[in-house]
Amino acid sequence: MTKRNPARARLHEYIVDILTKQSMIRSALIEECIKKCALSAEEIRDNAPGSRKNHLRSEIGLVINDMQSRSLIDIDQRGEYYLISTKPVVIRLEKCQKEIMKALTESPMSKIELKNRLTSIFGTDKTATTKDDDILAAYIGRLTKKMMKDGVIVISDGMYALAPKATAHANDINEILTLKSEFISRVHSRGGEFFENYFMSLLKKYVERHGKKVLECYVTGGSADGGIDGFMRTEDVLGFRETVLVQTKNRVELQSETNVRGFYGAVCAKRGTRGIYATISDFHSSAIEFLDSLDDCIGIGGSEIFKMAVECHYGIKKEGARLVVDDKIIPI
Repeated sequence: MTKRNPARARLHEYIVDILTKQSMIRSALIEECIKKCALSAEEIRDNAPGSRKNHLRSEIGLVINDMQSRSLIDIDQRGEYYLISTKPVVIRLEKCQKEIMKALTESPMSKIELKNRLTSIFGTDKTATTKDDDILAAYIGRLTKKMMKDGVIVISDGMYALAPKATAHANDINEILTLKSEFISRVHSRGGEFFENYFMSLLKKYVERHGKKVLECYVTGGSADGGIDGFMRTEDVLGFRETVLVQTKNRVELQSETNVRGFYGAVCAKRGTRGIYATISDFHSSAIEFLDSLDDCIGIGGSEIFKMAVECHYGIKKEGARLVVDDKIIPI
């Protein structure tokens, strides 16, 4: 596949970049692509059959053919190639985890087999951009590492497999992952304002459940909130009071270290005792490292919000022996 070969992936990106600006005939597209390959003056002049320049022409032609066969590019009536789409596939972290679990329930897989399967499921090989491929690869690496740490999967001779304990409870785990995926997807679909209000209500219930008294809890609202979406004042059994400032992000993409640093700066400026950065997705590894270095600010991702909802029975309810999303709290 073009996008999995490093050299051809680079040519793929060159073609996307060129056709983003304008359509062109095959010969012109190949020549423009060659210009991006930084050949020396001597290599550019060398037109011998075995020259690097002619080898590149062949490679670029193969990439063009592959992109056309996968409906990433096409030819118009003038014989010019054009991009069909450069929009990346949106990949949800929780759905990625669900698909990894589902795949390994069926049989052990190597990392490349797992990646190929998820690539096919999400359709990242059908887009002109390689951005979604990179995101998917990062998610797979991150999730497999976490699942190994949690004892859900093991690796032996380069093959990932469910741990014996997880195998015995595979159906239950898959059911929970399906529920989590539905919960996160439904919260996300309700928009940012809903998430702000839902999370602050859930946070209040969670804090009270763990023994603190909530004196105040509300959504700040407005565009001039200075990066603070929620405010909470708490009191413990000894009478110590804290001011907790909250930012919520109802986004699919991972939250960056820059995002978190900006919020922490707002917490310090407003003299908050604690800071909570809540996102329905998750955090980039650099953001996690930054949060781990702080004693007075934490990040809460979609998986943790789901666990809070289950524990507090707020947004998740029991229906018979099963857990389901509560339509009254989180409407479809």
